[in-house]
Amino acid sequence: MKKLIINADDFGYTPGVSLGIIEAHNKGIVTSTTALTVSDHFLEGMRLASQLAPGLGIGIHLTLTLNKAKPILRKEEVPSLVDEEGDFWNQSVYLEKVRPEEVRLEWEAQILRFLESGRKPDHLDSHHYVHGKVEELFNVTLELAEKYRLPIRNCSNEETFVSYRSRNDDYQTTDWTFLDFYGKAATLEVLERLFDEAVKSDKEIFEIGCHPAFIDPYLPELSSYCMERISELKILTLPEVKQMLKKRGILLTNYNIFY
Repeated sequence: MKKLIINADDFGYTPGVSLGIIEAHNKGIVTSTTALTVSDHFLEGMRLASQLAPGLGIGIHLTLTLNKAKPILRKEEVPSLVDEEGDFWNQSVYLEKVRPEEVRLEWEAQILRFLESGRKPDHLDSHHYVHGKVEELFNVTLELAEKYRLPIRNCSNEETFVSYRSRNDDYQTTDWTFLDFYGKAATLEVLERLFDEAVKSDKEIFEIGCHPAFIDPYLPELSSYCMERISELKILTLPEVKQMLKKRGILLTNYNIFY
């Protein structure tokens, strides 16, 4: 039987994002999410999940490039991670700026903030997939995953990604991650195609990334990806989507499958 994680990114980004992800879990096919611990709305999101979606798996969205956001650590502790305003670098320039030793300090601080919520994360991944863009950042992720005994999101189908499977390190990850369901390609037809690809594959455990949300006053100020999130939410909660999975014998799961 094929196993599929439907993971919604950016939990805790804004109240509307958190509520949209919870809706996509309770009424749709989202099984997992990944939280932005650097967001001012992170703890509020965690409280909502505890009350409204106790079965939703939650990991950590390690962050280096979030718009208008600041690290958890002080600017003086991680100067290579921020611009003159103390905000994270834009994703177009961060690779030439950040120092891996400071990334490790900040990412561990993000993990510790998650733990302060009273819950343990079930996996590590990252905003804009930065944890796999270069070897140095992957090594930081691997070190933290080993320390906290957490699986890592597999993005080895990203063109610039360090292939997990080419290494001999002992860590847990899915066999494949589909990144296709995004923007104009976030359609029911694309989702069905991804289900078919999973069934035909010789691999066993898959992940589909998504970004459902309700739009609130905060989101348009922070992200250009807004109305698309509403569209994703609608598709992910369509009754026929569950029937598509049932017809293909695909089992929905989350990162707890690795425990």
